Amino acid sequence: MKASCFWLTGLSASGKTTLACMLNNILIEKNYRTILLDGDQLRSIFNHNKYDRENRIKYGYCYSRLCKFLVDQNINVIIGIVGLFHELQEWNIKNISGYKEIFLDVPLSELVKRDPKGLYRKFKNGKLDNFFGGSIMPEFPKKPLVHIKWEENEDENKTFKKICKSLNL
Repeated sequence: MKASCFWLTGLSASGKTTLACMLNNILIEKNYRTILLDGDQLRSIFNHNKYDRENRIKYGYCYSRLCKFLVDQNINVIIGIVGLFHELQEWNIKNISGYKEIFLDVPLSELVKRDPKGLYRKFKNGKLDNFFGGSIMPEFPKKPLVHIKWEENEDENKTFKKICKSLNL
């Protein structure tokens, strides 16, 4: 199998990290060379600590170029990142061989309920600026390879099965 970049995208608390880890595990079980990248960890590694639109785009390109570099070396990349900018998505489509965009489409009401990092609460209370879905409007993918719409009472295992089916894994 030629290497691919599995780009899991969606708003905060949509399940990107959980599903990326599950996808990484199944590819490892199938003996594929993989690397798992997470947006929070990447920001920490590169000391990316500015959250305005301009810097978010700049960071996104950094992560996209890293994904391209790894895929070009025949390493499958699984990345969970918000990255909801059309220009970034278009760059990925044009430049990353085997780019597979997986959009986790979860309504804001559900994300606010989940809120594991307290980001939605902080934004609502005026303690957080430059927040996707708040002061920064997300640009949802136009044509993702996999579009997972949230369904009430659906757990991550059922969602993951849908992703695997869509990817023929």
